[in-house]
This record gives sequence, C-alpha cells and structure tokens, in this order.
Amino acid sequence: MSENPSERLVEQRIRNRIMDSMCWLAEGAEAVRRMSPQEFFEMFFDWVDDERSEWPWPKGAPETMTPAEVDAVSKVLAVVNAAVADIDDSHDEVAVIASGWLERISPVAKTALELMLARGCFDEDFEESEPSNRTFEALLRAHLN
Repeated sequence: MSENPSERLVEQRIRNRIMDSMCWLAEGAEAVRRMSPQEFFEMFFDWVDDERSEWPWPKGAPETMTPAEVDAVSKVLAVVNAAVADIDDSHDEVAVIASGWLERISPVAKTALELMLARGCFDEDFEESEPSNRTFEALLRAHLN
C-alpha cells in the first residue's frame, strides 16, 4: 500500500472498512463470541460515528459512498447507538447477547452490506471511479453466507 495515499484512495479504504464492520455486525452473536463485545461495537465506531469530530457521520461519509449507502449505514448507526445506550454493560458478552439487540442489529447491517456489495469493493492500492476489488468482495460475501 502507498505510504502517502491520496484522499481518494483513503476514502476507498474507509468504504471497504465500513463494509468489513457491517459484515461482523450482520453476523451478530457469533462475532461477539469471537471478539469482545467492546471490540464488536468499536470496530464499527472506528469508521462510523456521529460524535467523531474528524469526520462526523453522515457529513463525514467518504465520497466513495452513494447517498443510498450513506442512508443505509446511517440506519445501522441508529440501531447500534440505541443498543449501546440500552445495554447496561456493553463489555459483558452474556449481557450483550441476552439483550436481543444483536438480532435487531444484524438484519439492518446485512441490508446495508448487501447494498454496498451490489457495487462491490474498491481497490486499496489504486484510485478507481468504480469498485473492482473482487477478492475482498468475495471474502465479505463468503463471510456473510
């Protein structure tokens, strides 16, 4: 990967990371069991956060995303924010799984991911106007199924 990537290339990578986080959110309880609940939520908030000053969502969404994709991810953010606010101890795996929120997050995340996968994943080394990274796309699709 380039040591000094262009803004466009950074935004292509960010869109891919958002898609990756959607994949984990779509998986739900199994993902929480493989990582900590805190990591489960934070890997999403690393890229999508309405309280982040650097690029608050949705205003700071990368230009590599369509308005429909931004809207779909905004819906995921709303349900994730509600879950985190409602779960008394978001660090406790049992409490997070028992809360029922993962079952509410999963379909919303899956819908957003499927929308984004319809366009595909961007290359992470070269600027492009439309996604062409079929390798990363195939990994996300395999993880989703």
